[in-house]
Amino acid sequence: MTEYLNPGNLPYPRYGMTPGVATKDLVFAGGMALDLDTLRRKEEAATVADETRIALEEIRGILEAAGCGLRDIVKTTCYLSDDAYRKEFWEAYTEVFAPGPFPARSTFVVGIAGDCRVEIDAIAVRPDSGRR
Repeated sequence: MTEYLNPGNLPYPRYGMTPGVATKDLVFAGGMALDLDTLRRKEEAATVADETRIALEEIRGILEAAGCGLRDIVKTTCYLSDDAYRKEFWEAYTEVFAPGPFPARSTFVVGIAGDCRVEIDAIAVRPDSGRR
């Protein structure tokens, strides 16, 4: 059975999306520091590192709603609005997942909604799915 996850009952459906979806074995979650009322970057995302941590915290909340945590993530796709942010992003990302192991990751430079600089998609394996 598919579960549509929206912890905190945020207004994502107003924009035609759900922040997370869980199946029997997998959880798909996205995170970014976007204020859904203003459609601008959240004020507390002053630096790229802050923004990265906020995106991963949003993902953590979605995963927890499905009985998972950050350690269950097996793959992330990360988006930066400028390649100049890569080093600061990598440092903050690594800090959150340290000491590892780290999920497989792809990072792309693209346009991102609002004035956000970081967006992250994650795929996690549910602990009770029989994974070894």
